[in-house]
Formats: sequence, structure tokens, C-alpha cells
Amino acid sequence: MAGSESGANDRAESATPSAPDPNAGLINAEGRFCHWRDRPWDSVRPIQTSFLTGSDAVAIEMAARSYSYRGIQTIKNPFDWALYSLLLWELKPRTIFEIGSFAGGSALWLGDHLNNFGIDGHIYSIDINPVTDVSHPKVTFLAGDGRDLGQTLSPDWLASLPRPWLVIEDADHSYGTTIAVLEFFHGWLEQGDYVIVEDSLSAGKPLQALEEFLMVCGDEYEIDTYFCDFYERNMTWCLNGFLRKRTTAGAIAPSFPPRELGEPGLPEWDEFWLNWIDSCLDLYERSPEHRGALAELSNARSRYAHYWKEAPIEDLPVIWQSTSGQIYQRLVASRFGQRPILPTDLDFLLTFVEYCSGLPEPESAIRTALVAIAYPIPAVDRSVWERIYPQLPDWLAPAVTAALEAWQRR
Repeated sequence: MAGSESGANDRAESATPSAPDPNAGLINAEGRFCHWRDRPWDSVRPIQTSFLTGSDAVAIEMAARSYSYRGIQTIKNPFDWALYSLLLWELKPRTIFEIGSFAGGSALWLGDHLNNFGIDGHIYSIDINPVTDVSHPKVTFLAGDGRDLGQTLSPDWLASLPRPWLVIEDADHSYGTTIAVLEFFHGWLEQGDYVIVEDSLSAGKPLQALEEFLMVCGDEYEIDTYFCDFYERNMTWCLNGFLRKRTTAGAIAPSFPPRELGEPGLPEWDEFWLNWIDSCLDLYERSPEHRGALAELSNARSRYAHYWKEAPIEDLPVIWQSTSGQIYQRLVASRFGQRPILPTDLDFLLTFVEYCSGLPEPESAIRTALVAIAYPIPAVDRSVWERIYPQLPDWLAPAVTAALEAWQRR
């Protein structure tokens, strides 16, 4: 009897269903997922790896801006396109939320991939300016603000959507929008759902938001290193940005602190932007006719002109020696600083000189020189230089002399 009773117990225990393995069926599951604290959180420059320089990353990003899918502009770098294909095949999401539609190309791509992979899913692509000229049976374009998704996505409707979910945060790449999207979806994500923070490389702001979000509820998520490190560590525009939910919705009630969301879009001056321009200069030096590099450096020159115009005069010597000033000096000394200028450049420069002529000396001379050296400076009348040069301070005069000498050597 004892033996029979023991055997019955064994059979009963074997018949009891065990908890599902969340890693079942995943590629290289062992050691694949890690805690967010085990990752570096640094994006002060464009991606740089053992085989990809900063200027390489800039060139890829510029090319991605011109990429299209089925004739629709789709800004996505080739590394991440490949990763998305792998993720869709593995996860087989039934519901995809894309925050930030742009022209609708990526939603169209996602819809085609669901069809190609035989996935019974649907994409909801949300943007302040909803797409109206792209259609796909598996895509619905909605009007909505990533900072206030509750106005677009009702609780009853969300509760009806099938799992697993894939949330893609790809809006304006600002701190405020990214953290608002993460905090909104956190209460809805179930175990095994994914959230991707796109362009966490951009200016560091989405990455900052992602890190702050995980400081509050990071134990409920794990970073999928299979995708983040598929090519090389964080060789993706979504740095640390492939997250899988570990817990069921509502398992822990996080207390998110009040947020200063700031303004949408990218900041005017930050370390990432300065490193971006530095890498653009590297790209220009190796490819002087690269249209993207020329456009970025022309934009930088224009932004610097406004910078030198608006900064308090007493701050200019310190700014000149700062990281921003060092990048500007490199731009002036580069071949770009000696390129022939367009008529519109000359019109701008002459207008700026005219503006400066109404300022008291030596401020007039300093501001004129700061801007003019970023152009082929003989474009400014010789009489102007004869007037302003004696009034330049010691911190600026050597740069003007070097710029003049470089132009004369041409």
C-alpha cells in the first residue's frame, strides 16, 4: 500500500502544471537578459565601436534620413531594421504601439512583416500629426500626443487588445515625451511584453529618461542583450533600449516622482550635439563633398553665428575656451572654413557685419570677427578688417591672424 500511495503522489505531482518558462523558445536565452544597473549609460557621442568610428555613425545616420520603404521616407538605420525583423519573428506580437509615425513608412514596414511572418497582429501608430496618405490593413494611424496618451488610448480599449505587446517609443526624442510614454505603458505591460526606446542615442535625452524610469521600476524589466549587443555592445541606435517586462501588470505600484518634462525636440546646445559636429568634421575631412556633412556644418556655422550674437559680451572669452568654442575653432581651421561661400552666405555675413557696426567698440569688432572667421573672411571688405583688427582682444586676435593667413595661402 505504501508503495502504491507513493506512486499515486508522484503521478499527481507530475500532473501538476509547472509555471511557464518565460525564456522558452528564445534564442540563446541563458545569460541573455540583464539588470539595467549592469549596463553603461553613456551616449555623449555618436556610436563608436571597434569597427565603427563616430564619423561612420554620422554617415549612416545621414543616409538613414534619406532611406525610404515602398517610396515613403523611413528614418531607420540598417542595423536596427535587421534587429526588428528578428524581434518580430521571435516575439510574434499581437499588438504593436508605435509612438511617432513620421511619414508612416515604418508602420507600413511593420504591417508587411506581420503579413510575411503570418502574425495575427495589428499596429497602432500615434502622432500629433496623424498620417492620412498611407494605408495598410494591419495599421491604424491615430492622432495623439506621446505626453498625454490617456487622451487617445482608453482603459477599456487597451484591456481588450491581445498579447504580447510591443511598444516602440519613437516620437520627438525628447526627455519629456520618452518618460511620459514609459510611465503610461508601465501599468499596462504584462510579463513578456517588450518596449523599445528608439534613438536613445539622440542627444542623450531619451537615454536619460530611460535610466530615470528604470531607477523607479527597473526590477520589473530586463534589458535584452541579444538585441542591444547583436553586432557589438550597444551597436544600435536604441542604447539599452530593448526591454522585456519581467512581472505582470500591477505587480508593483511604482511611485513616479513629479517630472519637469521640458520642451519637445532636441536641445540647442549639449555635449552630444558638439560631438556630433566634431564627427561631422571628421566625415567632411575624408569626404569633402559629402552632402550630409556639408549641410550639418553649414547649419552649425549658422547656429554659432546666432550664439556669438546673443551671448553676453563678458562671457565670450570663457565660451571661446569651452568645449563648444574648441569645436568652433576646429570648424574655422578646417577645409570647410575655407570653402567658397554661396551668395546667400555673403548676404548673411554682410547683414551681420552691418548689425555689429551699430554696437559700441570693441564689442562690434569682437562679434564681427567671431562670425567672419567661419567664412572665407576676405568676403568682408578689407577696410572692415583694418578697422576691427586693432580692437581685438588677445584671446581672439591669434585665431583671426591664422584664418587670414590660411586664406592667403590658397
